[in-house]
Amino acid sequence: MGERCKGKDITPDSGTDPRPNSRVKVVSYEDPFTFQLLQRIFQDQCLSSEAGAIGTENALTLQNLPSVLDRAAEETVAKKCVKNGKTPKRIGPAEVVFDISANVGTLVVEPNRLGLKSHSNFSTMRANCCVYQGKWLYELMLGSKGVMQLGWCTIKCKFSQEEGVGDTPDSYAYDGSRVRKWNVKTQRYGEPWLTGDVITCTIDCDNGIITFYRNGKCLGEAFNNVKVGKGYAYFPAVSLSPSENVYANFGATPLQYPLHLFSAHVRSIRQLMLYLQ
Repeated sequence: MGERCKGKDITPDSGTDPRPNSRVKVVSYEDPFTFQLLQRIFQDQCLSSEAGAIGTENALTLQNLPSVLDRAAEETVAKKCVKNGKTPKRIGPAEVVFDISANVGTLVVEPNRLGLKSHSNFSTMRANCCVYQGKWLYELMLGSKGVMQLGWCTIKCKFSQEEGVGDTPDSYAYDGSRVRKWNVKTQRYGEPWLTGDVITCTIDCDNGIITFYRNGKCLGEAFNNVKVGKGYAYFPAVSLSPSENVYANFGATPLQYPLHLFSAHVRSIRQLMLYLQ
């Protein structure tokens, strides 16, 4: 069985994997200050001040820095998987956000597609990445404290403005407003949440366990009979009542409450920079 809850567990992954042969090329077709800044950041890397030295596709600028880092992270993970004989444990793009093509109801979505606010009865949206092996987590900062069902779902789940995450067979949710957990049936679970709380949603795809945390405090195993194996992959998903809102962190920025042995959907910039040294 997966790792048991032990309260607040803030043990970030401190492992390193230096790659001395990695190189980042920087061109200076923006302005001298930008070039000097990038030179200082990547002073130990292979730098070029000639715009034509490399194609713009591989050039590093402040504008394309996020996408360059995303590509580097994906390539690194892919190479390590091949080297270790492992298959990927997630399906989806490097940039994990909410999928605006997979929603029910009316939602206001922030430009970065991480913040959501409901403008209809029970609005639901899932992320653009799913997981099927290993232990995973993501965080949701609550912008309100009303009725919301936060958790995980499969692609087979069909939602409506009456049925959201946790109301269908292959979806699982926690609602701190009503202090209950949901998987078709509902039972009392957890503790009341407040605006500003950070809810951590975890799934152990190897042992079929879903657990929720409030501000780093484990609320106990919510479900230990989650269907896993062939044909099952789980998306982060949320259902919000009118005016309720959340902001997600899938790992692109440091998690507030990282958990030992659990991975975010995206490698943090801090982890990625270790590979660029």
